[in-house]
Amino acid sequence: MPSPNAWNMDHSTRNKLLKKYQTQVASGSSTICATLAVTPLENVKTRMQTHDFSSIPEVVRYIWRNEGPRGFVAGCLPPLVSVTAVRVLNFTAYNWTKDTVDGVFQDFTGVSPLAEYNKPGSTPTIPGLVTFTTAGLAAGMLSSPLACPFELAKNVVQTSVLMQNRAQAAPGAVRNPALRNMPRLSTVQAIRQIISRHGFRGLYTGFGLHCVRDTIGSGLYFSIYETVKQVVVRQLGESQSPFGPPAIAGAICSTLPWFCTYPLDTRKTRAQSVLLGKAQEIASASKAVAGSSMYRGLSIVVLRTGINNMILLSIYEYIKFQINNLP
Repeated sequence: MPSPNAWNMDHSTRNKLLKKYQTQVASGSSTICATLAVTPLENVKTRMQTHDFSSIPEVVRYIWRNEGPRGFVAGCLPPLVSVTAVRVLNFTAYNWTKDTVDGVFQDFTGVSPLAEYNKPGSTPTIPGLVTFTTAGLAAGMLSSPLACPFELAKNVVQTSVLMQNRAQAAPGAVRNPALRNMPRLSTVQAIRQIISRHGFRGLYTGFGLHCVRDTIGSGLYFSIYETVKQVVVRQLGESQSPFGPPAIAGAICSTLPWFCTYPLDTRKTRAQSVLLGKAQEIASASKAVAGSSMYRGLSIVVLRTGINNMILLSIYEYIKFQINNLP
């Protein structure tokens, strides 16, 4: 008979597992914290992309007036589950590819870009930038097939009430308290209805745009992050404070790529958000945004993603630091 403590893990075994899977543990934990923190901003962004709201305050007033507090957290489950899984895959693929590219450089030149990067006081180098960018591009491309269906479901859930009651989004519309209690599509319902109406391929509506967005965005994200962090560490000195180099680099690396990829994201979001609308609703939605800017809602994205990645990368680096210091 096994003892009652047979399944208990001793400290040494636990520490070995944590060190072996530190990337997965750190990225998963940090993503959960960061995603919960910015869900309300994500809801505002999605509505701005899919309707002709003129400003962020107008969106906020619409949500509060018609959907209530739950409108700000609608669709939070898909990103909490999917973004965590995607981030774990993304960071794992990035680190693996980074080590692989570093090995190729070392075989051909005899110099390791990562070894040079990790030297105290080092400055950015071309081999280092190539290594980080290549690894980021590969990570974005590999994680996009997993991310697309969940992001699609999130967009459909977030805009389900708006799609059915578009007239209430007008600035002068009369407040309709009944919308606060209107049944909203759940994530499971959205996925089932998409498959029922469009087949399994419907879950990958906008996948081409999604893949290009994530591939380019991830390449820029990691190359900018590693470069800015290296420069900040050189200027400020080594720091493991959550408000140190990772936070500064996280804010910059997460916002700059959006200026390149946001039009792709807007086109993708518009295509996905009308999947379950009726013909009249789809026509109305398409007409409303046809002449609007592809950069509509960019300001809220910059704010959201800046906060998100300051939290995410600070916690990520802090957890990795703590794990590496385990006995």
